[in-house]
Amino acid sequence: MQDYTNDAVKAVMADYTPIQVKTLMHDHDEKNFVHHQTVKDIVDFYAVHNEDIHHWLLDDSHAFEFYAEAMAAYNHAQAKCCCEHDRFELQNEFLKDVVYIFIATVAYDLAASHDMIDMTMEEVENYQLSKDLDQRRLKLLQGGKA
Repeated sequence: MQDYTNDAVKAVMADYTPIQVKTLMHDHDEKNFVHHQTVKDIVDFYAVHNEDIHHWLLDDSHAFEFYAEAMAAYNHAQAKCCCEHDRFELQNEFLKDVVYIFIATVAYDLAASHDMIDMTMEEVENYQLSKDLDQRRLKLLQGGKA
């Protein structure tokens, strides 16, 4: 069977370092979603990856619970909006929630697949430094500058 990783997961894997993944596992504060801070960042990511995001969240039983609760809250709040501006702002908040739930779920899966769940932050930092050093060595071996 062929291993398939959807493009949204690949984007998170490319954007978030092991240290950022470990941080997200322990603290879901908005500031820790460092590559998805502005409304534009979030909407652009969602626009490109919405199908993959929704499939992922529907298929992951743990994430689905958060996703379904966010969707129910969004639908309830939307019914109370009095104008288009309020609906637009609410939709942006919902998209942020969906993208953050997705990224947090992927971060946990990444940590689990790289045995980082039980690592200390110092161990993760050393792991990342080792990976960075390996990349620089490879680049030098290929004739590039470090």
